[in-house]
Amino acid sequence: MSGEEFALRMKERGNVFYREKKYDDALCCWGSALGALPDKTSPLAITIRSNSIMAYLASDLYERVVKESTLLLEDDPRHAKSLARRGTAREKLASNRGSSATFQQRKEFHNQAVEDMNTCIEMLNSETDPGQERLKRECEQSLERLSKLDDDYYTRIAENLDNSSNRDNIDSGLGRYLSMNLTPLGEHPRIPKSSMRFEMLAVRLMAALETTQRISVVNANTGEEAAETKLDYSERGKDILNQILTTAAQVPFCLFPATGSTVRCPPITVHLLAFYMRTCLSEKAWKEFKIEEFCETATSHIISDDEAYAIATHGYHEVEDRHSPLHGHGKAFAQSARGCMPCCFRLTRGGAKDWAAGLQQAVHFGKIEGAAFVLNRLLERIDGKSLVPTMLESDQAGCNTMMHAANDMNSGFSWLSIRMLVHAASFSTVDPTEKEMAVRTVLNKADNFGFTPALASCSLVNKATMETFAQVGARLHDKRINGKQLSKMVKMHNSIMRQFDSMGEDICNLTRALKATSDELCSYCGRSPEKKLLSCGRCFLAKYCSGVCQKKHYKKHKFVCSSAKVDQDLDWFA
Repeated sequence: MSGEEFALRMKERGNVFYREKKYDDALCCWGSALGALPDKTSPLAITIRSNSIMAYLASDLYERVVKESTLLLEDDPRHAKSLARRGTAREKLASNRGSSATFQQRKEFHNQAVEDMNTCIEMLNSETDPGQERLKRECEQSLERLSKLDDDYYTRIAENLDNSSNRDNIDSGLGRYLSMNLTPLGEHPRIPKSSMRFEMLAVRLMAALETTQRISVVNANTGEEAAETKLDYSERGKDILNQILTTAAQVPFCLFPATGSTVRCPPITVHLLAFYMRTCLSEKAWKEFKIEEFCETATSHIISDDEAYAIATHGYHEVEDRHSPLHGHGKAFAQSARGCMPCCFRLTRGGAKDWAAGLQQAVHFGKIEGAAFVLNRLLERIDGKSLVPTMLESDQAGCNTMMHAANDMNSGFSWLSIRMLVHAASFSTVDPTEKEMAVRTVLNKADNFGFTPALASCSLVNKATMETFAQVGARLHDKRINGKQLSKMVKMHNSIMRQFDSMGEDICNLTRALKATSDELCSYCGRSPEKKLLSCGRCFLAKYCSGVCQKKHYKKHKFVCSSAKVDQDLDWFA
């Protein structure tokens, strides 16, 4: 294969990636194609370079667009597309509120963008190609936008950047976020501030981790400033965060790895931290940790309640526009809950209601932030929806939320997804009987094929989920929830159990732990016979498929059989 043939093939592959909005992959393909061409000024090389500039522009890499366009125009001065793209990039550099460019730099970008667009229009007017009409209209629209950006506009941006020094108390991300002066949307009736209390506190606590406050000390005699004191809130903020995470790591929650654990930890984000605060902290803990008092002291001088609400809900016009479906963003929770919080809140404000699908996709792909977002909204009873029925909603294959969590093989967070679902189900009601039934139903509800989540994790040999299901008391089959097993399901169950006979001891131990809690399973072999199980004649708790299994199991069972009988008698007499 010649270098030009290889370049053509890689160019077409890059075009496919670009149409799928996978710009990094597209740039990689086009870079390989360009490297295979000895002449970087040939028509094919110019086309590939032009495509790369288009991908840089779509990725908001405006400085790179200006650089590459300038190099291409040196080799092909009549390339109108590169001229228009360089003008567009300079327009963005001039008007970008998030940029730290000065007034003089913005004015220079503005003038250069106007020059590029005018030059491009003159170039297109001299050509007769009707296919360039669209590019000409885009240049004219850009000139119209630039005509509205006067000196006052750039002066206001520069003043806002200067005023952001008042927020130099925050040293990293949040300070830059606030200094962008985005336009808030305000409170939305579907997500009122009262339902976002914990999210707003999470924003303030995370801001406190990077906050300092400068206080001037005044001389009492002269009335002049004598010194400046710097208060660092980060250490106290870390202590409070550690107390929250320590509480979440304790039994019965176990929602965060204990100290010294080698389990992969998820990043602590606003909505995950809000879930911990909403469901794990008692009234006593709130008083002991003094979270609200600390957040008020540490962040009230930089973040108002309106700003905390807007940050927690991504409630800004610019953010909503950026995450619009017109730009290829999600049109449903099933897409957005897999990681895009601005889209999740845009959909919430827009009235989307596919909460079950969003939760299923979030736990299936291990997107903990998306799962925490949906659980938080359901715990606040958004749209009047109840949490447990939403978790039990099934997709077309009959898989509910817990089944999707059991199928998570790659993220490393399946253990956390399962525990969050169990804890949310238990937190959704106060009555002990209802709580137990809610957790049992969420854990053990079977799909259309008769598989429970625990049995599905065994069939996939997913060690992480098997271990978690064993710890939370899941069952391979629950007669009370799913009814009696069908004969074909009994055969399927037994074939799955047989595959573990030749596996390692750790897997066998996990399956034994799951068998021990399950109904209609032999206490020795773990299989589900088609005929009725025999009971131990002494304790009536152990079940066996045959006398052979009972004899083999008695060596271990005899140590617990008598004590189980005594406990039964005591319960009866009581």
